[in-house]
Amino acid sequence: MPTQNHFANQRTLSVLLDRTLLGLSAATTVILFVWMLYYSNCGLIPGDEGWWLNSMANPFAYSIKIPPNFYDLIYHWPYQWAVGDIAVLRMANVTLTTALGWILSFLTVRRLWMVGWPHAATLSAGIASLALVAFQWRALTPNYYTLNVQSALMVMIGLLLADRPGRMRQVLGFVLVGVGGWGSFMARPATAAAIAVVVMVYAAALRRKLLLPMLGAALVAVALLTATAYVIGGGINGLVTHMVKGTQGIALLGGGHELSHILRIDRLETSPSQLAIALLAATALLLSIFMSNYKLLTSLVLASLLIATLAIALLGADPISIKLTTLFLVPTFTCLGATFYRGGMVLRTQAPTSIALALMFLVLPHLLALSSRVNYWSAGSDACLFWMLAVVAFLSPLAQEGGSVATLLPLTVFAQLLTASVVNAGMLNPWRQVKDLRAYTAITALPGGGKLVLSQSFHDYLATARAQARAAGLEVGTPVVDLSNAPTLLYVLEARPLGLPWLFGGYSGSNAVAVKTLGLENCADLAKAWVLIAPEGPRHLDQAGVMASFGAGQADYVAAAAFEVPVIDGYYPNAHSQFLLKPVRPAALAEQSCREAKR
Repeated sequence: MPTQNHFANQRTLSVLLDRTLLGLSAATTVILFVWMLYYSNCGLIPGDEGWWLNSMANPFAYSIKIPPNFYDLIYHWPYQWAVGDIAVLRMANVTLTTALGWILSFLTVRRLWMVGWPHAATLSAGIASLALVAFQWRALTPNYYTLNVQSALMVMIGLLLADRPGRMRQVLGFVLVGVGGWGSFMARPATAAAIAVVVMVYAAALRRKLLLPMLGAALVAVALLTATAYVIGGGINGLVTHMVKGTQGIALLGGGHELSHILRIDRLETSPSQLAIALLAATALLLSIFMSNYKLLTSLVLASLLIATLAIALLGADPISIKLTTLFLVPTFTCLGATFYRGGMVLRTQAPTSIALALMFLVLPHLLALSSRVNYWSAGSDACLFWMLAVVAFLSPLAQEGGSVATLLPLTVFAQLLTASVVNAGMLNPWRQVKDLRAYTAITALPGGGKLVLSQSFHDYLATARAQARAAGLEVGTPVVDLSNAPTLLYVLEARPLGLPWLFGGYSGSNAVAVKTLGLENCADLAKAWVLIAPEGPRHLDQAGVMASFGAGQADYVAAAAFEVPVIDGYYPNAHSQFLLKPVRPAALAEQSCREAKR
């Protein structure tokens, strides 16, 4: 009897500790999500974000797209629904990404582990917090990076649903795979092609009746692509023409996006300190999973990590300094360490489904990075949730030993800690913005009636530029040729960029691309266009050469406004002046000169 009471007390204690930790983990998940939403109205990237906003505001204005993608068509209608309110768009983007990550994590846990609905929902929500790493650069505004991640999440959700019994699940599954494949094409065509191949290999490897659902998915994707082609104009031939022009344009830019650079193996850039952190984290994770005889000690450690996670999120401290490569190293070391458990039991007892899913999750981040000019490991870390789900799939044989909650809970806690550290680092050093997002205080009105909280220096720059431009006569919708590499400023001025939503500066072929794309514009628009220049600015375009391509010169304009650009780490290394030039030639003469220059 005393022995039975002892075991009963142990079980009661174990259940109580699990429930307490699950509750604390659920609270941490909610706080991480609200934390991201709360700061969604802070910051504005001076380069890329203007490109995304200009593109989705008017995706039909350009006859060439560089790079060749069509994400702006998808986001055009949400942009109109939000009336251009950037904060609303960001919150919707964060919510959608998190929701898709949660659904995929939940389906993975329910598919491979013996966990009830309530526990699975809590554990998967904590693991899915890693989806927030997609916004590590503070690029919360909808863009083709996040669309690519969202599309991959949809594809995997569809695969898991299509693999389950029930006609409705299978239909929903192949529809989601098709929609996800289409979305991936709209974001990054190279990724869509790679995912299509991997999905077919996955379906064939499991020897299930998945080939027919995958055929349905292909039909859905083709139907959506066909509809997209006619929305763009010109049907399939028009779509192909856009792709060819965009591919030629990106090659002309010379920024490392060429087709020959798509299939490459980049070096995993890490340091001894990050290797040590990853090794210690993986060791602690494995000990937390396998030390079932030390329930109280394990629970105390996990509770401490959750409290540290909350402290990072709420206080902004950065004691760990997790780097992007660590997001891959921790899952990798965890899987390697697990292979030694009980003489390789985890490896020997793998089911075909868990092996296939683990491999899919492992390679997906790299597939999402295809055609990116940056290091594939860094680009792939946006989708590090897949790496953690690979661990969930790889360790699934442990479900046969019972204690699924005790095994998955450490994975959940470590996922939340990694998320908090990486996202917090992005707030302390936001990409191409003034440091420490939490210190921003300047409320800035933007087009559409929305407002963002910016650094004081960036706010003053935008407010001064807008006031001077309006005083000089720049009206909403006025065409502007931007030779200063400042697409976000054009968005704030509500001007209409010519050539491209962003005339990229700083590449070997930047001037050639500007000449090529402006050559596709109507001479009537070029004749009345204003010009924005920054002679001393970084990555500015060749003023004389580009203007000459449409028959204009310095003498044809007068400086209508001048404003100082502040120092912004990673984008504007030095303060410099920008000048807004107003055309003074008669429009008829300017138009004639443009036509002659084009001939």
